[in-house]
Amino acid sequence: MTGIVEKLAAELPSLPKKLEAAAKFALDNPDQMAFGSMRGIANQVGVSSPTMLRLARHFGYDSYDDFKALFQAELASNSFGARAEILMGSAKSEGEIPLIAQLRTAALENISAGFHQNPEETLTGFAESIRSSRTTHIVATGSMAWIAAHMENTGGIAFPGLRATRPGFASAIETLGSLEENDAVLGIAVAPYAKTAIEAIQYAREIGVTTLSITDKRSSPLVGLSDYCLILPTESPHYYPSIVSICAMVETVLALAVANSRGGAVNRIEKVVGLRKRSGSYVE
Repeated sequence: MTGIVEKLAAELPSLPKKLEAAAKFALDNPDQMAFGSMRGIANQVGVSSPTMLRLARHFGYDSYDDFKALFQAELASNSFGARAEILMGSAKSEGEIPLIAQLRTAALENISAGFHQNPEETLTGFAESIRSSRTTHIVATGSMAWIAAHMENTGGIAFPGLRATRPGFASAIETLGSLEENDAVLGIAVAPYAKTAIEAIQYAREIGVTTLSITDKRSSPLVGLSDYCLILPTESPHYYPSIVSICAMVETVLALAVANSRGGAVNRIEKVVGLRKRSGSYVE
């Protein structure tokens, strides 16, 4: 299904309005595409059944069933159902508050899905860009801004070029005015998507520097603009999008970048740790 997912994401911006809505649903809900009826999916999307058939034919399939079979094959090969059953079973402890069980299950599923649906080559490419870029500008707003700050704080020890933009001092575009050929720009945004992150990635792409993104859905506007994009689910019973999968993946790419640094990052980390100990600012 990797082929059809890439085609859906690539053509999403140019599709007519109704086909765009159907394609966006398919990107974000592969499990429902695999097992739902054409009429049922159409009702959820808010379009007619013929529109779903038009979507299938637009991508070269004579019947909707052939289109649907792609999603079924992917889910079967990934064993999503088996993992979900294990997680659901672990959440049904006797006497446990249902909401706590639901929150734990959602967190575990999001982390597992994040590692499963992002290919190793994407993770390693993302990490290598951080390691090798002169500067990686991290653009995020709202609740994503503290993730950018955390990434700068923990990753900057090893890679001083990691820099989070600072709202209030200058616009993101102004901050990126000093970009050079060997720099990178990382945008972090989940639905509803911050225009600041989108515009920063668009600008970086226009001038030819490496573009990275962390987002939540295949239909996110950041996906098609990025050289390397990490797609991390945020669904949760919580009233706000869950960020546990994003935090886990940030730790992962930073660890990969350090592991491939051939000692340079490790030396910088040891130096910072030594300075902290000398300062007496922390208690072991």
